[in-house]
Amino acid sequence: MLDLNNKEEIIKTQGGLNVIKSIESLQDQLSQSFNEALSINFPLNYKSAKKAVICGMGGSRFPSLIISKLFKSEFTIPYESVDDYILPGYVDKETLVILSSYSGTTEEVLTCANSAFDKGAIVTGITAGGDLAKIFSEKDVLFYLFDPKFNPSQQPRIGFGYMVGGHLGLLMNLGYINEDKKNINSSIDKLKDLSSNFTIETVLSNNPAKKIAKDILDKYPYYIVSEFLTGVGNALANQTNETAKTISSFRVIPELNHHMMEGLKHPSELVGIAVFIFFFSNLYSERIKKRFMITKDVVEQNKIQTIWHELKGQNKIEQVFELMAFGSYLSMYLAAIGGEDPTVIPYVDYFKNKLKES
Repeated sequence: MLDLNNKEEIIKTQGGLNVIKSIESLQDQLSQSFNEALSINFPLNYKSAKKAVICGMGGSRFPSLIISKLFKSEFTIPYESVDDYILPGYVDKETLVILSSYSGTTEEVLTCANSAFDKGAIVTGITAGGDLAKIFSEKDVLFYLFDPKFNPSQQPRIGFGYMVGGHLGLLMNLGYINEDKKNINSSIDKLKDLSSNFTIETVLSNNPAKKIAKDILDKYPYYIVSEFLTGVGNALANQTNETAKTISSFRVIPELNHHMMEGLKHPSELVGIAVFIFFFSNLYSERIKKRFMITKDVVEQNKIQTIWHELKGQNKIEQVFELMAFGSYLSMYLAAIGGEDPTVIPYVDYFKNKLKES
């Protein structure tokens, strides 16, 4: 097995420094995109929407989930994510439609773009270019076009700080999230300290991301989250799939307490391959804290491995950014020890190419 204390070996498995530099630049991605999107001068009609819909897939989808769960209590209008080709029937001229595609070439998002314009919706979006940027320019639509200079890997899931910061900046700019921008920037500024123990320079014994990557190699990880961390759980599962080429799931407390615990008996192989990683926060509500403890007990009664990881951030925003960084490092280390290249997604590419043929 690869020595996770050997920095040069890790770099070699990643095909160089690009992936690592992108992961280390999450703070810069967030800061750049948040403040740039916040400074866009939108006309008044953009700030008068009665509801919002965001369209995105994969690494351009889970940022909206991260924001919707983190700021659930701060949203001033209904906010829904669309992860297919179909806009909700209620979309109309009073609906803000945010089209989200890092590459600007996502088929589902481009289809939703046509529908949004047909419905007369208020349209904006976030992208690094592609067909989506061309459509925005042709339609004379204000949107956030970012320069991904802090993502040399060019992988959306590894540069997802741009999408999270950009979406948050847009929504706060438009007045749809009640939050002080100073709190966001302060939390961004603290990210490097909060993630300092995850870096490749930090030895295995002091590095929780390396430890967990080693523990879940050749296992089926279930990431257990709740409340404001739910969206990051989705990101963790996505990154584990694409970056480490490893199957994974994220599950949410309290929902899993109503069914999943009875599904731990079969198949018998589950005992050998499953591992439940509980991402615990002291900022969860008291009932959720108790549910985490009892759920861990039930999983262990079924002789399934558990891992307990506690977030250190001082507020919810800090902890979300902290777990975002943790997930990127974790999936990278898992890719390294599994001998996988995180910069390629052969089956996703194959699927897209076959789809174009039909």
